[in-house]
Amino acid sequence: MEKDLILTCDAGTTGCKCSVFSLRGEALSSVRRDYPTLYPRPNWSEQDPDRILDAVYDGIRELLQQVSPQRIACVGLSGSMNGCIPVDAEGNALHPNIIHSDSRTGSQVEEIGRVINKYHFYTLTGNRLDTHYTLPKILWFKENLPEVYNRARWFMNIKDYIYAHMTGRIGYTDYSDASLTTALDINNRCWAGDLLKELDIDISRMPKIIPGHDIRGKITRQVYYRTGLITGTPVAIGGGSGCCTARGAGIVSPGSAYTYIGSSAWVSQIQDHPVLDPKARIFNYLDSDGKACHVIGNVQTGAAAFDWARKHLLGSQDGSLDISRVENMARQIRPGAEGLLFLPTLMGSRTPYWDPNTRGVLMGFTLYHDSRHIARAVYEGIAFALNSCAEIISEYGTPIQSMLLTGGGARSGLWPDILAAVFGMTTQVHRAPGECTSLGAAILAGVGTGIFASYEDAASVIATRSTHPVNPGWKQVYDEIYPIYKDVYERVHPLNDRIAGLGIGG
Repeated sequence: MEKDLILTCDAGTTGCKCSVFSLRGEALSSVRRDYPTLYPRPNWSEQDPDRILDAVYDGIRELLQQVSPQRIACVGLSGSMNGCIPVDAEGNALHPNIIHSDSRTGSQVEEIGRVINKYHFYTLTGNRLDTHYTLPKILWFKENLPEVYNRARWFMNIKDYIYAHMTGRIGYTDYSDASLTTALDINNRCWAGDLLKELDIDISRMPKIIPGHDIRGKITRQVYYRTGLITGTPVAIGGGSGCCTARGAGIVSPGSAYTYIGSSAWVSQIQDHPVLDPKARIFNYLDSDGKACHVIGNVQTGAAAFDWARKHLLGSQDGSLDISRVENMARQIRPGAEGLLFLPTLMGSRTPYWDPNTRGVLMGFTLYHDSRHIARAVYEGIAFALNSCAEIISEYGTPIQSMLLTGGGARSGLWPDILAAVFGMTTQVHRAPGECTSLGAAILAGVGTGIFASYEDAASVIATRSTHPVNPGWKQVYDEIYPIYKDVYERVHPLNDRIAGLGIGG
């Protein structure tokens, strides 16, 4: 039987999606398994890696009831980034995964800052010194759970944990996940040995770095019994979610960019080197093969802010107000929401402010305004936040020439039009916006097995579903409102600090 399919597993924040793609990049079938995030203390976020592994196996097993495992040419992996799983020499997790949203490591960040100043850290790693990254989490284990640290052979991300258990190759990662630990020298593409030595972190506990398309891993007999995947099927270690999304979006040359609208949202451009902003508002991580570099501006709450507003501002706690109704409400209101402004900073801010004290803002409302105005303002506020990212990337990277939209929010019929007017450029929507990350994992595996000659060759399978030109009238309105939107943060910033100082309300 011809091996004409690629299977992927994408372990995201809320669940794992197992998908099957044709060799032309068409998503043929997918299965999703959800799993919980635990919040044992304020600012802590953890997940059970073995529960995620079980979800992966269950998803694959169900998927292979729909297609023959003999048709699977290879397996590609993707997963959420910035995590930290200590594992022993046999690959057993010694503690839950401390995931990207966890910010318990304030004191460890301060300690790192005493070893290296923040700007030198930024130039070394391509990233800010921040609580969400892996390096301070490793230090947290060392200082707070020394028995776990001492038993840990490796500190891994979730897709590397899955790879280890699928293939028996323990202690490997790819360049994208490695660089977003902030323990990597992003310019020399190797672990930052001097920094780790200063922090008394054993460099031997950092995984070995291999290209994301490396297919030396093979499905083991034990995994065959769990899933039905044929023993010996090649497994590419893949890449972090952001890296795979870029590849699934077909981003291969400087000047091309994509916008992802999910729970968090971001704008990303690919470059051949890190792009450093003097104010450190954007960040960088390497492509999975360690050659190119992804430049990112991140909105902490994208669709998550939309969902919060849908539930709590627009009266949908019972789930009766579906997304299409919210969009119809927003369409009834002219661009600019008749003076209503929304800042989607509901969990602090990354790009451009990097301010954990920032809170959401809805302002400009009067007795005249109603829920339709709020709906419109929410769509526009998230678009303005993404434009803040695009502006900085264009200023310090390469001017953005094209913009592809992906992620669940790109399925919207309204956001692509709003973003085109806000960005001031035509936007295109990916053919399968919800499958983009999984498609990127398939491309990495396909490059490794020779299905695709290169990433550039693989980009030829990427297609779009719609094109959205700039509406000049909308653009004129947004050009007038956007400076006001930016000014709101500066005006409320000292008030948010005072609220945070009260120690109440989240």
